[in-house]
Amino acid sequence: MTWFDWFFPIEMLVVGLSGGVATGKSTVSNVFRSHGVPIIDADLVARQVVVPGTSTYKRLRKEFGDEYFDDEQGGVLRRDKLGKLIFSNPEKRKALNAITHPAIQWEMLKQFLTLLITGTKYIVFDTPLLFESGYDKWIGTTIVVWCEFEDEVERMMKRDNITRADAEARIHAQMDIEEKKKRAKIVIDNNGNIDELREKVKEVIAQMDKSWKPYIFRVVFGLILGVVPYYFIKYMRS
Repeated sequence: MTWFDWFFPIEMLVVGLSGGVATGKSTVSNVFRSHGVPIIDADLVARQVVVPGTSTYKRLRKEFGDEYFDDEQGGVLRRDKLGKLIFSNPEKRKALNAITHPAIQWEMLKQFLTLLITGTKYIVFDTPLLFESGYDKWIGTTIVVWCEFEDEVERMMKRDNITRADAEARIHAQMDIEEKKKRAKIVIDNNGNIDELREKVKEVIAQMDKSWKPYIFRVVFGLILGVVPYYFIKYMRS
């Protein structure tokens, strides 16, 4: 551990949660939430930034055309239809990410800063693209939920009512789960039943609750919030 890690212990303050398309990440997120841990949900934010009228919405409509929007329902984005397009077309997926990711990142940052100010021991970033988007570079603790490929395919087909070919295409459109497991600091095996998964998550939460690092970070953050504005105002008045 370096002096920087000791004084700026972001590692256990911000936790990145990821997994495959249907490996049980949402269940893990819900267990964290039930234990009072605040969740910044990238999927939820992604829906919020594309509501009709936002700048991101307007850019998407210009890029993809009216056929991907339901004007009979107020012009909402047809997520299923757009999803089929981007999972089979890498160029369109790249265009979508270029439009939505900056807006998603900005909204997530605002939520993060709000939680820092209001006070919480640690925060979970729930995002399927944790590694693809490079979030893991500034998030110290990363968690990956995984299951066997066949189980993931079956779960997705049942959950989304889609064909096997569509399920496999969506899985292959993301980073390979084995690569995610290699990069993660904590790997949660979800090849059992839901009760077993919940118990595993509770063990992770108990482990994280023992860490003192977030408290040190809060002291440093509080000092920065107090000292920097003081000297700035003092400088402006001199």
